Amino acid sequence: MSDIPGNGEGKVGAVADVGEATEVEHVKIKVNGIAIEVTEEIKIRDILIEAKGAGAIEGVVEEYVLERVEKEGELGIEEIVTVKESEEFFAVPTGRTDVA
Repeated sequence: MSDIPGNGEGKVGAVADVGEATEVEHVKIKVNGIAIEVTEEIKIRDILIEAKGAGAIEGVVEEYVLERVEKEGELGIEEIVTVKESEEFFAVPTGRTDVA
């Protein structure tokens, strides 16, 4: 008998019938010149979190907005966007930071 909880067939927890699984596409984008990998449809907050983890930004992610390199306009932290492979963004602080 195994110490791992499950259904006795090597699977942990309950298995739900979810129908067809959808594959999530991942793309590589750049934020402040640093490459990160994200899903095609993503919240700006999640891009900023990945960018912070990769060292592209410092401080608190809520203090940043994103701008697409090829388009004008800020993307707020709660917006959901669709990104494409190799797309580039600037993370811009909304106020004073430790480095600016």
